[in-house]
Parts: sequence; C-alpha cells; structure tokens
Amino acid sequence: MRVEATIPESRGTAIQELADQLGLSRSQIIDEALSLFLKAVIEIRQGRKLVTQDPSSLGPLCELTTPTLTTLEWALRSSQIELSDEAMKKISELRESPPLPGDRLRKALKKDDE
Repeated sequence: MRVEATIPESRGTAIQELADQLGLSRSQIIDEALSLFLKAVIEIRQGRKLVTQDPSSLGPLCELTTPTLTTLEWALRSSQIELSDEAMKKISELRESPPLPGDRLRKALKKDDE
C-alpha cells in the first residue's frame, strides 16, 4: 500500500539520515516507526506504560510517550463517581427544568451573532 504524509522538514531530514546510517529505505524506516506506534497503542490500551531501561543497572526508567499516547492513556482511565441521593435529585430537577440563560451567556451569544 502506498501512503503519503506531510511531515516537518527536520523530521524528513532525520528519516533520511537514519535510513543512510542503517542502510534502509525511507519506506522501511516509516514501516518500523508505524510498527512501534501500533505496538505502543496496544500496550497503552492494556493499561501498560512503555519505558526504556539501562540493562546494566536498575536505575531510573525513561517513559516513552507522545501526545496521542498520552491522550489515549487518559481516555482509558475510568473512575467511579458516587453521588448522594440529594445530588442525584438536583441533577434530575435541572434536567427536567433547566435554568434560563444568564446575562453573561446572552452577551456571549450576541458577540457570536455579530
């Protein structure tokens, strides 16, 4: 399958340099990168973190992450919310009879109309 992507010039240069160093094509570099990203997504979905560790010591780990992986990790975190009977009653009342918009909301809506 042929895939086309737009990337920053600096990243394109890094891909070419890495391809030259490793004796691989740019396509092979991209395929390797996608393989790692897919594996990362699978691990994050299973609640794991990706880290690197120095094999000669038990020193600190370095966590590997990207904005997408961080977002995915946060989205998968679930927590139970417990509400009192009083709070549930208030929510129900607000759903059945929501308050009228206040002055600040009306002003904000007027600005959008202008």
